[in-house]
Amino acid sequence: MVLGVAAVAVFLLAMLTVVVGLTFSVQVSGHSMEPTLHNGDRLEVNLLQRHDIHRFDLVEAIEPAYPGSAGGLAIVKRVIALPGDRIAIAGGEHPVVYLRPAGEKGTFRVDNPAWPTRIGADTASCCTKGLTGGDKERWRTLSADDYFVMGDNWGGSTDSRVFGPIPEDSIKAKLSFRILPRSRFGSIANTVKLVPMTP
Repeated sequence: MVLGVAAVAVFLLAMLTVVVGLTFSVQVSGHSMEPTLHNGDRLEVNLLQRHDIHRFDLVEAIEPAYPGSAGGLAIVKRVIALPGDRIAIAGGEHPVVYLRPAGEKGTFRVDNPAWPTRIGADTASCCTKGLTGGDKERWRTLSADDYFVMGDNWGGSTDSRVFGPIPEDSIKAKLSFRILPRSRFGSIANTVKLVPMTP
């Protein structure tokens, strides 16, 4: 009798864990975050910290409308620039993202190890919204409510290079933990950093 009750309790606990995991998670769709995230990966959502966003955090957000799209889709992207930051993208085939953090005087280059391993050949998406001007950077300052997000797959991501910065209220959750597949279960490493530009 005791063993039967224990077996039922274990079963119910396992089912509750599955239900909670599916309810408070998001599944990656597409290839815009490769090689960091893959199509079908399931990530735990952190709803409590969605207003505590830091540079290079992964987030779930709602895609805004832009020419050719009505928007409204849930997307997974990486935050590159925060409110008040200045950002510029220079170059074409091998572009560089420059950043001047709000309140700082220095200029930095965003070093995302995933970008050089891009999958796809969509270079047009990196050259819109008045950010890129050939080999000469063109700067944009984010408003007090805006975040600039990008995919880790440089050549295959529709992101702020296309639809512009996203407002804070479109960010639904922070993402930092992978639930599935089980072979890659655990925290998602963040290797993106700012590299100071020499004068």
